[in-house]
Amino acid sequence: MTPEMPPGHGEPVVRAPRAWLGRRLLDRAAQEVRIAVVVAVLLAAGSTGAVIPITRLLVEQTGHGRIATGFFMAAHVLGGVVGAGLGRRALRRAGSPRRLAVLALIASIAVTLALAGLVSLELRIALRFVDGACHLLAITALVAAATAGEPHQRVRRAVIMGVAIVLGVAGGLAIGGALGRPETALIAAAALSGAALATVLARVAAEPSPVPQHRASQRRPIAPGLLAFCERFSFGSITAAMSGLPPARIGLVLGVFMTASVLALAAAWHYGLTWGPRKLAVRSALGFTLALASCAAVDVLGSRSAAVTWAIAAGIAAGALYASALVLATRSAEIEDRASGMATVHAAGSAGHALGLLSASTLALPGMLVVAVPGIAVIAVAAIGVWLTVPEATADCPVIGGLEPGASNSAAIAAQRSSGR
Repeated sequence: MTPEMPPGHGEPVVRAPRAWLGRRLLDRAAQEVRIAVVVAVLLAAGSTGAVIPITRLLVEQTGHGRIATGFFMAAHVLGGVVGAGLGRRALRRAGSPRRLAVLALIASIAVTLALAGLVSLELRIALRFVDGACHLLAITALVAAATAGEPHQRVRRAVIMGVAIVLGVAGGLAIGGALGRPETALIAAAALSGAALATVLARVAAEPSPVPQHRASQRRPIAPGLLAFCERFSFGSITAAMSGLPPARIGLVLGVFMTASVLALAAAWHYGLTWGPRKLAVRSALGFTLALASCAAVDVLGSRSAAVTWAIAAGIAAGALYASALVLATRSAEIEDRASGMATVHAAGSAGHALGLLSASTLALPGMLVVAVPGIAVIAVAAIGVWLTVPEATADCPVIGGLEPGASNSAAIAAQRSSGR
């Protein structure tokens, strides 16, 4: 008797090429979407950076001076904080990251153009507040969508998003500084946001991503916020401490600093997987602490070569610290957790930058001590906070604060089974 063939015995031979081709097409489509998101984040971050060099001129057009400029800058920071608080809820209401990014970018374009047409200080401060919230929501939605996948994939994609944000802001700063005039710089910022919007509309899939239901217990991304705050706090104080140097020296030092930060972000791609989130964060904080301490001993303000050497070391440490914040913020498989984490990173970073500027401008300390003393104190607090709150877990976990109950139960069951063998 002829043996009976198993059901579907010949199907793999016929269908394997089709299945392989289908997977390749899906992988290519997903890769194109991620590239489009990177481009959109780069452009949106560039729009934010383009306004920074002409902030003082925008306020002076209204007949006000330095104090009003501080309020104008604070409005953007406060808008980002409000946007961080609304990030999770806005994502749930919008139904998909793409829709939230589109709405936020449209609002940002309108607000930026309105800034160019209005000369009232009160209205400009209000619009700057709205613009801060819109930019944060757009970038948060895009990064949250782009960092989906397995834990090791999220580390890599979070680092790529961080590089895009840093390069975007740096490019925007260069554009705003080169244009010089407020109206022209604002139009350029609106054009960058428009290009980001066009990229999202044309290249990011229109199908809404499923948004998880509201959970009774939500964990707050404490550690990513602490790391982003102290990294931006130190950068703000460095900017203020160097304000008396020639513009060429300032541009050189900050340019080297940001370039080194990008290289460190790329290196964190590897070490974020090897060390784990807590070890990466604590070691980065230690390196940044040493860099800040050295600036008090090295003649950063007087010697060009010393300033460049120090900027390389400090930039590498700062980039690693920022990478740690991104890895921790995007560690969850839940898109709402990632959105909340990224929103907190941006809001805490903006607040840290503003307070760093204020600290270095008001403290009566000589030279770079205005950077070293408060910077080391802030980073020490952040490092302790990370050590206490981030679990040593290689498995998937929420943004911060420990494993999910389900994950903890699974781990306990697995341990019991192992011990029973």
